[in-house]
Amino acid sequence: WLHSNNISRIQTGAFRGLGRLEELDIGDNVNLKHLSPSAFRGLVRLHRLQLHHCGLSALPVELFRGLVSLQYLYLQDNSVDHLPHGLFADLANLTHLFLHGNRIRSLLANAFRGLVNLDRLLLHQNRISLVHSGAFRDLGKLVMLYLFNNNLTVLSGDTMTPLTSLQYLRLNGNQWICDCRCEALWEWLQRFRGSSSRVGCRAPPPLADRDMKSLNSSEIEGCADSSNHINTNIFSTKTRAQQLSTVPPPRCCPPHTQHSATLYTRNKSGPSSYNSRGSTNSPLKVKQNISKNKYTDSDTDSDSDTDSDGDGHPSTNGTYRHGLSDAPVGTFSANIDHSIVKLSPELLDNLQSSTLPTTKKKRKCYKKLKVDST
Repeated sequence: WLHSNNISRIQTGAFRGLGRLEELDIGDNVNLKHLSPSAFRGLVRLHRLQLHHCGLSALPVELFRGLVSLQYLYLQDNSVDHLPHGLFADLANLTHLFLHGNRIRSLLANAFRGLVNLDRLLLHQNRISLVHSGAFRDLGKLVMLYLFNNNLTVLSGDTMTPLTSLQYLRLNGNQWICDCRCEALWEWLQRFRGSSSRVGCRAPPPLADRDMKSLNSSEIEGCADSSNHINTNIFSTKTRAQQLSTVPPPRCCPPHTQHSATLYTRNKSGPSSYNSRGSTNSPLKVKQNISKNKYTDSDTDSDSDTDSDGDGHPSTNGTYRHGLSDAPVGTFSANIDHSIVKLSPELLDNLQSSTLPTTKKKRKCYKKLKVDST
Protein backbone atom coordinates (compact mmCIF):
# COMPACT_ATOMS: atom_id res chain seq x y z
CA TRP A 1 0.00 0.00 0.00
CA LEU A 2 1.31 3.41 -0.99
CA HIS A 3 -1.57 5.64 0.04
CA SER A 4 -1.19 8.98 1.87
CA ASN A 5 2.36 9.64 0.73
CA ASN A 6 3.86 12.53 -1.19
CA ILE A 7 4.15 10.75 -4.54
CA SER A 8 4.08 13.19 -7.42
CA ARG A 9 4.99 11.04 -10.45
CA ILE A 10 4.80 7.39 -11.48
CA GLN A 11 7.00 6.50 -14.43
CA THR A 12 6.94 3.56 -16.83
CA GLY A 13 8.19 0.31 -15.27
CA ALA A 14 7.61 1.43 -11.68
CA PHE A 15 5.91 -1.91 -10.89
CA ARG A 16 7.94 -4.14 -13.16
CA GLY A 17 8.34 -7.67 -11.80
CA LEU A 18 5.10 -7.52 -9.75
CA GLY A 19 3.06 -9.67 -12.09
CA ARG A 20 1.30 -11.41 -9.17
CA LEU A 21 0.19 -8.19 -7.47
CA GLU A 22 -3.56 -8.19 -6.80
CA GLU A 23 -4.18 -4.92 -4.92
CA LEU A 24 -2.53 -1.54 -5.34
CA ASP A 25 -3.54 1.47 -3.24
CA ILE A 26 -1.99 4.78 -4.29
CA GLY A 27 -4.88 6.89 -2.99
CA ASP A 28 -4.60 10.16 -1.10
CA ASN A 29 -1.42 11.29 -2.81
CA VAL A 30 -2.65 14.80 -3.44
CA ASN A 31 0.45 15.83 -5.40
CA LEU A 32 0.24 12.98 -7.88
CA LYS A 33 -0.24 15.07 -11.04
CA HIS A 34 1.27 12.80 -13.67
CA LEU A 35 0.85 9.14 -14.54
CA SER A 36 2.81 7.53 -17.34
CA PRO A 37 0.53 5.79 -19.90
CA SER A 38 2.45 2.56 -19.17
CA ALA A 39 2.69 2.98 -15.41
CA PHE A 40 0.68 -0.19 -14.65
CA ARG A 41 1.86 -2.28 -17.56
CA GLY A 42 2.36 -5.96 -16.66
CA LEU A 43 -0.03 -6.08 -13.67
CA VAL A 44 -2.17 -8.74 -15.28
CA ARG A 45 -3.48 -10.14 -11.96
CA LEU A 46 -4.39 -6.82 -10.40
CA HIS A 47 -8.05 -6.79 -9.37
CA ARG A 48 -8.19 -3.65 -7.18
CA LEU A 49 -6.64 -0.26 -8.01
CA GLN A 50 -7.15 2.82 -5.85
CA LEU A 51 -6.28 6.22 -7.29
CA HIS A 52 -8.75 8.35 -5.33
CA HIS A 53 -7.93 11.84 -4.05
CA CYS A 54 -4.70 12.19 -5.97
CA GLY A 55 -5.16 15.51 -7.76
CA LEU A 56 -5.31 13.86 -11.18
CA SER A 57 -6.64 16.12 -13.93
CA ALA A 58 -6.15 13.82 -16.94
CA LEU A 59 -6.16 10.09 -17.55
CA PRO A 60 -4.02 8.81 -20.46
CA VAL A 61 -6.03 6.68 -22.84
CA GLU A 62 -3.62 3.71 -22.40
CA LEU A 63 -3.42 3.95 -18.61
CA PHE A 64 -5.46 0.79 -17.94
CA ARG A 65 -4.37 -1.14 -20.99
CA GLY A 66 -3.75 -4.83 -20.19
CA LEU A 67 -5.40 -4.84 -16.74
CA VAL A 68 -7.67 -7.68 -17.75
CA SER A 69 -8.28 -8.91 -14.17
CA LEU A 70 -9.27 -5.56 -12.68
CA GLN A 71 -12.60 -5.57 -10.82
CA TYR A 72 -12.53 -2.43 -8.64
CA LEU A 73 -11.32 0.94 -9.87
CA TYR A 74 -11.40 3.98 -7.56
CA LEU A 75 -10.96 7.32 -9.32
CA GLN A 76 -13.17 9.52 -7.15
CA ASP A 77 -12.29 12.94 -5.71
CA ASN A 78 -9.85 13.99 -8.41
CA SER A 79 -9.98 16.79 -10.99
CA VAL A 80 -10.67 14.68 -14.08
CA ASP A 81 -12.71 16.70 -16.59
CA HIS A 82 -13.20 14.17 -19.40
CA LEU A 83 -13.00 10.46 -20.15
CA PRO A 84 -10.96 9.60 -23.27
CA HIS A 85 -12.56 7.31 -25.81
CA GLY A 86 -11.51 3.70 -25.17
CA LEU A 87 -10.14 4.38 -21.69
CA PHE A 88 -11.84 1.27 -20.24
CA ALA A 89 -11.72 -0.92 -23.36
CA ASP A 90 -9.65 -3.73 -21.73
CA LEU A 91 -11.58 -3.84 -18.45
CA ALA A 92 -14.13 -6.51 -19.34
CA ASN A 93 -14.07 -7.91 -15.76
CA LEU A 94 -14.55 -4.57 -14.01
CA THR A 95 -17.60 -4.55 -11.70
CA HIS A 96 -17.19 -1.32 -9.69
CA LEU A 97 -16.21 2.05 -11.15
CA PHE A 98 -16.10 5.10 -8.89
CA LEU A 99 -15.86 8.45 -10.69
CA HIS A 100 -17.78 10.73 -8.33
CA GLY A 101 -16.36 14.02 -7.09
CA ASN A 102 -14.56 14.96 -10.31
CA ARG A 103 -15.12 17.69 -12.91
CA ILE A 104 -16.52 15.61 -15.75
CA ARG A 105 -18.73 17.73 -18.01
CA SER A 106 -20.02 15.25 -20.58
CA LEU A 107 -20.34 11.53 -21.28
CA LEU A 108 -19.70 10.93 -24.95
CA ALA A 109 -20.72 7.98 -27.10
CA ASN A 110 -19.09 4.70 -26.00
CA ALA A 111 -17.55 6.39 -22.97
CA PHE A 112 -17.81 3.08 -21.11
CA ARG A 113 -17.16 0.77 -24.03
CA GLY A 114 -15.97 -2.67 -22.95
CA LEU A 115 -17.46 -2.61 -19.44
CA VAL A 116 -19.80 -5.50 -20.16
CA ASN A 117 -19.76 -6.78 -16.55
CA LEU A 118 -20.00 -3.45 -14.74
CA ASP A 119 -22.32 -3.60 -11.73
CA ARG A 120 -21.94 -0.16 -10.12
CA LEU A 121 -21.24 3.19 -11.76
CA LEU A 122 -20.98 6.24 -9.53
CA LEU A 123 -20.93 9.57 -11.38
CA HIS A 124 -22.53 11.87 -8.82
CA GLN A 125 -21.14 15.27 -7.80
CA ASN A 126 -19.59 16.07 -11.15
CA ARG A 127 -20.48 18.79 -13.66
CA ILE A 128 -22.19 16.59 -16.21
CA SER A 129 -24.58 18.48 -18.47
CA LEU A 130 -24.58 16.20 -21.52
CA VAL A 131 -25.01 12.43 -21.81
CA HIS A 132 -24.83 10.98 -25.30
CA SER A 133 -27.53 8.49 -26.22
CA GLY A 134 -24.86 5.79 -26.71
CA ALA A 135 -22.90 6.43 -23.52
CA PHE A 136 -24.30 3.38 -21.67
CA ARG A 137 -24.41 1.04 -24.65
CA ASP A 138 -22.35 -1.81 -23.11
CA LEU A 139 -23.80 -1.56 -19.61
CA GLY A 140 -26.43 -4.27 -19.89
CA LYS A 141 -25.47 -5.72 -16.46
CA LEU A 142 -25.36 -2.41 -14.59
CA VAL A 143 -27.36 -2.55 -11.35
CA MET A 144 -26.58 0.81 -9.72
CA LEU A 145 -26.25 4.21 -11.42
CA TYR A 146 -25.71 7.45 -9.51
CA LEU A 147 -26.04 10.71 -11.45
CA PHE A 148 -27.27 13.03 -8.72
CA ASN A 149 -25.86 16.52 -8.08
CA ASN A 150 -24.84 17.29 -11.66
CA ASN A 151 -25.97 19.87 -14.23
CA LEU A 152 -28.33 17.67 -16.22
CA THR A 153 -31.41 19.29 -17.77
CA VAL A 154 -32.55 16.63 -20.24
CA LEU A 155 -31.79 12.95 -20.69
CA SER A 156 -32.94 10.95 -23.66
CA GLY A 157 -34.98 7.84 -23.01
CA ASP A 158 -32.79 6.03 -25.53
CA THR A 159 -29.85 6.66 -23.22
CA MET A 160 -31.42 4.50 -20.53
CA THR A 161 -32.70 1.74 -22.81
CA PRO A 162 -29.54 -0.47 -22.61
CA LEU A 163 -29.77 -0.55 -18.80
CA THR A 164 -31.95 -3.64 -18.66
CA SER A 165 -30.57 -4.84 -15.28
CA LEU A 166 -30.74 -1.48 -13.49
CA GLN A 167 -32.26 -1.56 -9.99
CA TYR A 168 -30.98 1.58 -8.27
CA LEU A 169 -31.07 5.00 -9.91
CA ARG A 170 -30.48 8.43 -8.43
CA LEU A 171 -31.14 11.52 -10.57
CA ASN A 172 -31.90 14.13 -7.90
CA GLY A 173 -30.01 17.40 -7.56
CA ASN A 174 -30.09 18.30 -11.27
CA GLN A 175 -31.78 21.05 -13.28
CA TRP A 176 -34.48 19.03 -15.02
CA ILE A 177 -36.65 20.76 -17.62
CA CYS A 178 -40.08 19.13 -17.48
CA ASP A 179 -41.60 19.93 -20.86
CA CYS A 180 -41.84 17.88 -24.05
CA ARG A 181 -38.06 17.42 -24.03
CA CYS A 182 -38.34 15.11 -21.02
CA GLU A 183 -41.09 12.99 -22.53
CA ALA A 184 -38.79 10.09 -23.47
CA LEU A 185 -37.23 10.00 -20.00
CA TRP A 186 -40.66 10.32 -18.38
CA GLU A 187 -41.94 7.34 -20.36
CA TRP A 188 -38.88 5.29 -19.37
CA LEU A 189 -39.37 6.17 -15.69
CA GLN A 190 -42.98 5.00 -15.90
CA ARG A 191 -41.75 1.57 -17.00
CA PHE A 192 -38.84 1.40 -14.56
CA ARG A 193 -39.53 -1.04 -11.72
CA GLY A 194 -36.40 -0.42 -9.69
CA SER A 195 -35.70 2.08 -6.93
CA SER A 196 -35.23 5.67 -8.03
CA SER A 197 -34.81 8.99 -6.31
CA ARG A 198 -37.00 12.03 -6.72
CA VAL A 199 -36.54 13.75 -10.10
CA GLY A 200 -37.32 17.37 -9.22
CA CYS A 201 -38.35 19.75 -12.01
CA ARG A 202 -36.61 23.11 -12.24
CA ALA A 203 -38.61 24.44 -15.20
CA PRO A 204 -41.08 25.51 -16.49
CA PRO A 205 -42.22 27.63 -13.52
CA PRO A 206 -45.68 26.01 -13.16
CA LEU A 207 -43.98 22.64 -12.61
CA ALA A 208 -41.09 23.82 -10.43
CA ASP A 209 -40.29 21.47 -7.53
CA ARG A 210 -42.63 18.82 -8.92
CA ASP A 211 -41.42 15.24 -9.25
CA MET A 212 -41.16 14.31 -12.92
CA LYS A 213 -42.34 10.80 -12.19
CA SER A 214 -45.65 12.06 -10.78
CA LEU A 215 -46.54 14.28 -13.75
CA ASN A 216 -49.30 13.46 -16.18
CA SER A 217 -48.53 13.19 -19.87
CA SER A 218 -50.59 16.32 -20.56
CA GLU A 219 -48.38 18.37 -18.23
CA ILE A 220 -45.17 17.84 -20.20
CA GLU A 221 -46.44 19.21 -23.50
CA GLY A 222 -45.81 22.55 -25.14
CA CYS A 223 -42.21 22.93 -26.28
CA ALA A 224 -41.45 25.90 -28.51
CA ASP A 225 -41.18 24.63 -32.08
CA SER A 226 -38.05 26.17 -33.61
CA SER A 227 -38.77 24.56 -36.98
CA ASN A 228 -41.24 27.35 -37.79
CA HIS A 229 -38.55 29.98 -37.51
CA ILE A 230 -37.80 31.64 -40.84
CA ASN A 231 -34.40 33.08 -41.51
CA THR A 232 -35.14 36.38 -43.18
CA ASN A 233 -31.51 36.99 -44.09
CA ILE A 234 -31.35 34.27 -46.75
CA PHE A 235 -33.04 36.22 -49.53
CA SER A 236 -32.28 39.85 -50.24
CA THR A 237 -33.73 42.24 -52.80
CA LYS A 238 -30.59 44.42 -52.96
CA THR A 239 -26.90 44.11 -52.37
CA ARG A 240 -24.85 46.60 -50.39
CA ALA A 241 -24.19 48.46 -53.64
CA GLN A 242 -27.96 49.01 -54.00
CA GLN A 243 -28.16 46.66 -56.96
CA LEU A 244 -30.61 43.88 -57.53
CA SER A 245 -29.56 40.62 -55.97
CA THR A 246 -29.03 37.60 -58.20
CA VAL A 247 -30.45 35.25 -55.56
CA PRO A 248 -33.58 33.55 -56.95
CA PRO A 249 -36.88 34.11 -55.15
CA PRO A 250 -37.87 31.71 -52.36
CA ARG A 251 -40.24 28.87 -53.10
CA CYS A 252 -42.78 30.36 -50.74
CA CYS A 253 -43.40 33.28 -53.07
CA PRO A 254 -46.45 33.31 -55.40
CA PRO A 255 -45.82 31.61 -58.75
CA HIS A 256 -45.91 34.86 -60.73
CA THR A 257 -42.85 36.23 -58.95
CA GLN A 258 -40.66 33.48 -60.40
CA HIS A 259 -41.16 34.51 -64.04
CA SER A 260 -39.09 36.99 -65.98
CA ALA A 261 -39.94 40.66 -66.30
CA THR A 262 -41.75 40.13 -69.61
CA LEU A 263 -44.72 38.97 -67.61
CA TYR A 264 -45.27 42.50 -66.36
CA THR A 265 -45.38 44.06 -69.86
CA ARG A 266 -48.65 42.34 -70.60
CA ASN A 267 -52.03 43.97 -70.15
CA LYS A 268 -52.54 43.10 -66.56
CA SER A 269 -54.14 44.99 -63.73
CA GLY A 270 -53.09 44.95 -60.13
CA PRO A 271 -50.26 46.24 -57.97
CA SER A 272 -47.66 44.03 -59.65
CA SER A 273 -47.94 45.55 -63.14
CA TYR A 274 -49.12 49.16 -62.58
CA ASN A 275 -51.04 48.96 -65.90
CA SER A 276 -54.51 50.30 -65.20
CA ARG A 277 -55.04 50.52 -68.98
CA GLY A 278 -53.74 48.68 -71.99
CA SER A 279 -49.97 48.67 -72.16
CA THR A 280 -48.31 50.49 -75.07
CA ASN A 281 -44.98 48.74 -74.87
CA SER A 282 -45.60 46.74 -78.05
CA PRO A 283 -43.36 47.60 -81.03
CA LEU A 284 -46.36 48.69 -83.13
CA LYS A 285 -47.48 51.36 -80.67
CA VAL A 286 -43.95 52.60 -80.10
CA LYS A 287 -43.59 53.10 -83.86
CA GLN A 288 -46.83 55.04 -83.95
CA ASN A 289 -45.63 57.31 -81.17
CA ILE A 290 -42.36 57.99 -82.99
CA SER A 291 -44.13 58.94 -86.24
CA LYS A 292 -46.21 61.64 -84.55
CA ASN A 293 -45.10 65.30 -84.67
CA LYS A 294 -46.71 66.28 -81.42
CA TYR A 295 -45.94 65.14 -77.91
CA THR A 296 -48.81 66.12 -75.65
CA ASP A 297 -50.25 64.95 -72.39
CA SER A 298 -53.58 64.21 -74.04
CA ASP A 299 -52.33 60.94 -75.60
CA THR A 300 -52.78 59.03 -72.38
CA ASP A 301 -54.87 59.29 -69.29
CA SER A 302 -53.89 62.07 -66.88
CA ASP A 303 -53.39 59.72 -63.96
CA SER A 304 -50.85 57.69 -65.97
CA ASP A 305 -48.64 60.56 -67.23
CA THR A 306 -47.89 62.41 -64.03
CA ASP A 307 -44.46 62.35 -62.48
CA SER A 308 -45.39 59.85 -59.78
CA ASP A 309 -41.85 58.94 -58.74
CA GLY A 310 -40.59 62.52 -58.43
CA ASP A 311 -37.67 62.23 -60.86
CA GLY A 312 -38.94 64.71 -63.48
CA HIS A 313 -39.49 62.07 -66.20
CA PRO A 314 -43.12 61.58 -67.21
CA SER A 315 -44.27 58.23 -68.51
CA THR A 316 -44.51 57.89 -72.28
CA ASN A 317 -46.21 54.54 -72.57
CA GLY A 318 -49.10 54.80 -70.13
CA THR A 319 -47.25 53.07 -67.28
CA TYR A 320 -45.21 54.32 -64.36
CA ARG A 321 -41.44 54.03 -64.53
CA HIS A 322 -40.36 51.32 -62.13
CA GLY A 323 -37.67 51.71 -59.50
CA LEU A 324 -35.54 49.00 -57.94
CA SER A 325 -38.03 48.41 -55.16
CA ASP A 326 -41.13 48.20 -57.38
CA ALA A 327 -40.60 44.65 -58.63
CA PRO A 328 -41.21 41.64 -56.39
CA VAL A 329 -38.32 39.95 -54.61
CA GLY A 330 -35.91 38.26 -57.02
CA THR A 331 -37.29 39.80 -60.26
CA PHE A 332 -36.22 42.70 -62.46
CA SER A 333 -38.12 45.84 -63.37
CA ALA A 334 -40.97 45.55 -65.86
CA ASN A 335 -39.58 48.35 -68.10
CA ILE A 336 -37.00 46.54 -70.20
CA ASP A 337 -36.31 49.14 -72.93
CA HIS A 338 -35.50 52.23 -70.84
CA SER A 339 -34.01 54.03 -73.87
CA ILE A 340 -37.44 54.42 -75.46
CA VAL A 341 -39.07 55.49 -72.22
CA LYS A 342 -36.56 58.29 -71.59
CA LEU A 343 -36.73 59.90 -75.09
CA SER A 344 -37.40 63.63 -74.97
CA PRO A 345 -39.62 65.47 -77.53
CA GLU A 346 -36.55 67.00 -79.22
CA LEU A 347 -35.04 63.57 -79.83
CA LEU A 348 -38.32 62.37 -81.24
CA ASP A 349 -38.39 65.27 -83.72
CA ASN A 350 -34.84 64.60 -84.82
CA LEU A 351 -35.59 60.95 -85.16
CA GLN A 352 -38.55 61.74 -87.42
CA SER A 353 -36.55 63.97 -89.76
CA SER A 354 -33.77 61.42 -90.13
CA THR A 355 -35.98 58.46 -90.83
CA LEU A 356 -38.50 60.24 -93.07
CA PRO A 357 -36.56 62.70 -95.28
CA THR A 358 -38.59 65.25 -97.27
CA THR A 359 -38.41 66.03 -100.97
CA LYS A 360 -36.78 69.40 -100.26
CA LYS A 361 -33.77 67.78 -98.69
CA LYS A 362 -33.32 65.50 -101.68
CA ARG A 363 -33.28 68.46 -104.16
CA LYS A 364 -30.69 70.31 -102.10
CA CYS A 365 -28.47 67.25 -102.06
CA TYR A 366 -28.72 66.85 -105.88
CA LYS A 367 -27.95 70.54 -106.43
CA LYS A 368 -24.83 70.32 -104.32
CA LEU A 369 -23.59 67.34 -106.28
CA LYS A 370 -24.12 69.23 -109.54
CA VAL A 371 -22.02 72.20 -108.41
CA ASP A 372 -19.18 69.93 -107.31
CA SER A 373 -19.05 68.24 -110.72
CA THR A 374 -18.70 71.57 -112.63
